[in-house]
Amino acid sequence: MISILYVILWGLYVYLFTTMVSATWYFVILWIITGAVVSFIVTVLFILANFPIMKWTKFTNRYKYYLTRSTSEWLIFFFMRLKIHVEGLENIPKDGPLCIYANHKSYADPFIVFHFMNRPTTFTPKMSVYKAPLIGLWLKYLGAFPIDRSSDRNTARAMVDAIKVIKDGMAMTIYPEGGIKDRDDVKMVAMRAGAYRVAMKAEANLLPVSIQGTTRIKHRAPWRVTKIKVVIHPLIPYQSIKEKTTAEVADQVFHIINDRLSDEKAA
Repeated sequence: MISILYVILWGLYVYLFTTMVSATWYFVILWIITGAVVSFIVTVLFILANFPIMKWTKFTNRYKYYLTRSTSEWLIFFFMRLKIHVEGLENIPKDGPLCIYANHKSYADPFIVFHFMNRPTTFTPKMSVYKAPLIGLWLKYLGAFPIDRSSDRNTARAMVDAIKVIKDGMAMTIYPEGGIKDRDDVKMVAMRAGAYRVAMKAEANLLPVSIQGTTRIKHRAPWRVTKIKVVIHPLIPYQSIKEKTTAEVADQVFHIINDRLSDEKAA
């Protein structure tokens, strides 16, 4: 929806100015450039106009998630220039409590998750991201679980809310490395066992995901296309891990994710 709106606005702008003002080639180039800017601004205003809907609807509202995915696809195609290939879509459960665990090497990772997740999904951003204007509000309306590393009390309080959100049917995406540790190494280099506490307390199934290629984005976007490969691994049922410690679960998921990641050059 958002991409279509953007293209229509852009094409309409170029058409109107070309036919009504000037059709010479250098003016057409000017209309194309200014049209991209104007259509971007109008598209952003349309997205902002939906904030009241985002605020007053449930976390699992289908339109809310459709708008989020649509906005994400727009950014992926036109600005991040990502070409994403996904394996294992059949492993995503349609319902039930779910926590997604993936390696985290780029700020584009959440958008990649939105690309392949076909059910309402939220995240566990660090507090600095959650406090960002507009982005923080959007995450809040999606039921995000902010990680406040400066306050264990705030994190514990947010965890209670996160467990409720998961049990209500929202899939929770968690990056267990605790942030971007090494942008040039595609593999997970660290693992916080505490990142699995949410899933265990919510009695959620685990969905490991390997994301390959994101280390190259910063060197290529927005001018060159970056190929991304996503592998969605078979679901780990809660019943199969409920007797394990979080450290044991962390080690299991760590190896599942890393085994499908190959070393790559960042450039």
